[in-house]
Amino acid sequence: MSYAIFQSFAIALILAWSLWFAARRLFPRSYRAAQARLAQWLGTSSNAALRALGAKLAPQQVARGAGCGNGGGCASCGTCAPSALPAGDAQPLVFHPRAKQ
Repeated sequence: MSYAIFQSFAIALILAWSLWFAARRLFPRSYRAAQARLAQWLGTSSNAALRALGAKLAPQQVARGAGCGNGGGCASCGTCAPSALPAGDAQPLVFHPRAKQ
């Protein structure tokens, strides 16, 4: 009987972690908004430990007008595209044949 409880608990933990990871990766704006609301709610608590946790959970704010490549915090979600090459720097495509096995 205890093995079934442990198995259910392990599956619940794996599912919760998967949902957290998917929300963070697929919906970064919504995730940050929810994180900011949670941090604000914890920051208004009368308990000092909860206020400290709220301060740690607060997402970093991106500077107004900041974009990719200028250190404004855009790369924190990992979904930024690589910076574009200048107009005069053309790079050729190189195709490599598959290695024969």
